[in-house]
Amino acid sequence: MFWIVWAVVGLVVWGIMSYWQTGALAGKGWWASLIAALVGSWLGDLLLGDWGWLAAGYNVIAGAIGAIVLTWLWSLVSKKRD
Repeated sequence: MFWIVWAVVGLVVWGIMSYWQTGALAGKGWWASLIAALVGSWLGDLLLGDWGWLAAGYNVIAGAIGAIVLTWLWSLVSKKRD
């Protein structure tokens, strides 16, 4: 169940950040930004610990924070490459 919650948080944050940054759900390089959101979601839970809203042992708030930060950083890096 942990992995399902992790994937859902990563996908939701990716969708929101992708739409917010590009104005479309799947912009240029969407695979890389999706991977960044999923990795950020996992790292957020791992690094920020067990506080806040837990679902199936997964820290939803920390995972969302991690996904937002890593997706945002990836967008900065990918803009410089273009």
